[in-house]
Amino acid sequence: MRRALLIAVCGLAALAAAPALAQPAQAARVEPTIAEIGSAHYRFERLSVTSEDGARVYRIWVATPKKAAPPSGYPVAWLLDGDAALARIDEALLARLDAGDPPVIVTVGYEGDRQFDVLARAFDYTPRPSGDAPAVDPAGRPGGGADAFLTLLHDRIGPEVARRVAVDPARSLIWGHSYGGLCVLHAALTRPDAYRAFVAASPSLWWGYGAVLKEAPPFLARPSRPAMTLTLLVGEDEVQGRSARPHVHPMWTSVPAGATRDLATQLTGAGVDVRYGQMPGQGHGGMLAASLIPTLLSLAGVAPAPGEPLS
Repeated sequence: MRRALLIAVCGLAALAAAPALAQPAQAARVEPTIAEIGSAHYRFERLSVTSEDGARVYRIWVATPKKAAPPSGYPVAWLLDGDAALARIDEALLARLDAGDPPVIVTVGYEGDRQFDVLARAFDYTPRPSGDAPAVDPAGRPGGGADAFLTLLHDRIGPEVARRVAVDPARSLIWGHSYGGLCVLHAALTRPDAYRAFVAASPSLWWGYGAVLKEAPPFLARPSRPAMTLTLLVGEDEVQGRSARPHVHPMWTSVPAGATRDLATQLTGAGVDVRYGQMPGQGHGGMLAASLIPTLLSLAGVAPAPGEPLS
């Protein structure tokens, strides 16, 4: 039996800037965001959804433009690590989106007082490794739940959002960073018809000793592939091996620093619409905001898409 979907409607109106963002290891507290404070350009509705196994409760905000929807419906952006993403969305950004073709923004986080639920995201955002590889990360956090999470997102939460606001499936986008980027890449390679565009920022390719990289050959062997765009973004500091902490666990070092670009090159060579971007001066953590903001602006048609097609 499917669990109940709990809905709370928030009608709010005021202006504010988003609070500072922290990394998952810091587990910054959730502070009031634009969703609670309100916007002149968007209205916000909160949903609460429980996972099928009852172990995780998702805090979801649906931000709908106050501007009238186009005939085909609004573009829609699905954002993983939703509480941290929402902390980077402020009134100035929403005003810029409103000046174009503003998207519905769906942030998918977790109930609780932290921007990152490190246990929940480690489980939900990681695919199950093949063979006998253990489904735990270097910190000992269980993983392997990405397929169940993506099914819940697409089959349960997606229809609930579509029932409340007119969205255009042909202009749907899913974004994620780090483990979230890994989840987005896994979705692109295993269910490419679920969304029109996939944006994976600093994807944790090392998870499961590079398990997601093994999904590329079966993806490329499909007799046909739906129209989709994959954007892979990394920070310059990541590629150069500059990091705030040493990565000594063998899982962390199981793929080379240039693996994301190598994957982009492989997929592009096979005819996949891939954009790869390396953002100057950015480390792994900074890539969350550095990738999120231009992704939303591009979806609204008010800025170029992040990353450039590989030549």
